[in-house]
Amino acid sequence: MILKVFRIFSGLSHLFYGIFALYDPFYIDEFERFGFSDFRLLIALCQVFGGIGLLVSFHKIKLVEISSGILTIMMAGALITRIIINDDLIQCLPALGYLLINSFIFIKSIKISK
Repeated sequence: MILKVFRIFSGLSHLFYGIFALYDPFYIDEFERFGFSDFRLLIALCQVFGGIGLLVSFHKIKLVEISSGILTIMMAGALITRIIINDDLIQCLPALGYLLINSFIFIKSIKISK
């Protein structure tokens, strides 16, 4: 049950974040602040497709593994980036939280597929 809740929460969050990163001026400015403005489109699309993968793959556990694995790596990168640019703890917490949630989904989906 908790796995399903985490998948829906993470899937919707990443889907909407990816969409906002494509068009919203706040997120466009954030990518510039992070030093990733050249990669904004790629990162946003990875977030959109990772989110969709978590939402539509209820019977395709391999797709859950791939989606959550990619999102875990992305959130590790996001957390490292925020630390490097000296964001405070409050600014780092979302990346840490999503790193933990996606790691949980990834590990559970691997156990299910065995």
